[in-house]
Amino acid sequence: MSEAMSGLDAYFERISDGALAGRWANEVNLLSQPQVDELSHLFASHPIVSRLGGLVLDDPETSNHHVLLTKGPCAGQVLYLSHDDDSRVVFDSLNELVDAASRTVECGAFLFELHPQCSPVSPNQAELAQLIEEGLRDGADDCVAMALIPSLELNDMTLLQRIAASSNFFATEAIANEVSKRPEARLLPIATLCSKHRHPQAAAAGKAAMAAIAAHGSS
Repeated sequence: MSEAMSGLDAYFERISDGALAGRWANEVNLLSQPQVDELSHLFASHPIVSRLGGLVLDDPETSNHHVLLTKGPCAGQVLYLSHDDDSRVVFDSLNELVDAASRTVECGAFLFELHPQCSPVSPNQAELAQLIEEGLRDGADDCVAMALIPSLELNDMTLLQRIAASSNFFATEAIANEVSKRPEARLLPIATLCSKHRHPQAAAAGKAAMAAIAAHGSS
């Protein structure tokens, strides 16, 4: 049994009282184990769920779901599978998900409002980089690559350059957005490369990243 799977029994025990189920006003509805098994089966053909061993943990009736990843470089972390926005890892563990759901109910917020601005980085950057490059190269799993880009440490400059110059402008926009969230002077060449992308949406994100770095340097 993988480490990611081994914590499931404790997780289901922690939510077994149902206090975090059916909280529609907060978009909180953590599912029991049979419900997770059933919904995960329905999502089995989704590339992210299939490639990363996803288990769908909730059903807030919004078409968005929190998914435990059990395989790959982010195994054990919880990804937000978004229907209309960008999917990304938002919690480092099941315990973080439950803690956030509990705080959401206590303060009357929506669960997505407690997502961190920056995704927790993957503990396996080498495997992460390989998956991202494979997805962007063959296009078959590009949605997997896009969901994993926010989990990069932003230390592999060669990889960042390849993403910034990618023909997939969504990938270029995504890496520029990450630089905007984590602006450092050393990332200015990446932001600059993004700003020169032929697609205006990616170029605009690159210019925003350059501005964020400039603002960070003057603060």
